Order: sequence, then C-alpha cells, then structure tokens
Amino acid sequence: MKKKLFAVVFCFFFCGMAWAASNEAQSLSVPCAGCHGSEGASKGEIPVIGGLSKVYLEATMKNYKNEVRYSTVMTRIAQGYSDQQIAAIGEYFSNQPWIPGSQEINASMAKRGEKLHMEKGCAGCHGAVGISSIATVPRLAGQYARYLFYQMADYQDPDKPISAAARPMRGMLAGLSDDDLEALAHFYASQK
Repeated sequence: MKKKLFAVVFCFFFCGMAWAASNEAQSLSVPCAGCHGSEGASKGEIPVIGGLSKVYLEATMKNYKNEVRYSTVMTRIAQGYSDQQIAAIGEYFSNQPWIPGSQEINASMAKRGEKLHMEKGCAGCHGAVGISSIATVPRLAGQYARYLFYQMADYQDPDKPISAAARPMRGMLAGLSDDDLEALAHFYASQK
C-alpha cells in the first residue's frame, strides 16, 4: 500500500511540475503573440515561428539578445529575458503547429527563385524546397516572402551583424540583386 501511495504522490508531483513548466512557457510567450500570433502563426509579414526547432528559436533569441543578429525590435525585446526564459519560449513555440503564411505568390518569380536556390547551393542547408533537416537551420517553406526578402537584404549588408551560423549566407547572397532576393523569397513562400 505504501508503495502505491508513494507512486501516486510521485506521479502527481512530477506531473504538476511539468504542468507548471508548460504553463510558465505559455505565459512567457504571451507578449510574442502581439506580432507572431498566439501559436507563432502570424497573420501579416512578421515571421511564422510556431513549429520551428527549439534549437533554432533559442539560438536566434540569444543572438538578438547579444546583438549578434540585427533587428530593430527583437534585440530590445530579447534583452528582457533570461536564458532560461528564452529556452522556455523556444520550447513552447517549437511545440506549436507550423501554419504557413497566407499570401499571394508571383509564380514566375517563384520559378526564377527555384533556379537561384539550386544554382546558389541553398539546398545544401535549406533542403530542396526550404525545409531543412538541420535543427539550427530555419524552415523557409511557407514563410512570408516580405520577411524573407528583408532578412536576405540584412544578410547582404556588411554593416549589420549576423550570427556565425549565418555567415556563409553573406557570401552566397553577395552579388544578388533585389529582384533576385524577391525571386528567392517567392520561391520559399510558395512551398508548403
């Protein structure tokens, strides 16, 4: 009888701790909902973050926090969180479903972007259609084209900081025109 009682108490204790941790992560994510949506599925040109890997989300927030990745808004926001809170937020959003951005796609631009994707070697990290199997590489398929365009433009700019993991992209994107970036963005956005 004592063993059964111990097992029940043990289960309630750890289940309660798991629920509290889950509840805390959801509470920490509430401010993110204003731009990214409650499940990380934004309704505008703010990036979809629900369903991205925890490793990527956590690294990205820490890069913003440490000013290793450029952003006019996210740097200030990330600096308000501890590393433990960032990990909890990453856990929460990684467990949400991926819901692609709803947007109009220019089919001819997407076709041109697909060609650039293959020619520039983007598939090596981002996969054939913008879905990577590497936890540190974000999903691009179904992401908002405007967001992708501006991210690539930021990566091209030598005056803007980028993380060590993204540095190869600076070289890969060098020499591409705004039209090229737009084409790549439409290709990724068109993929589901």
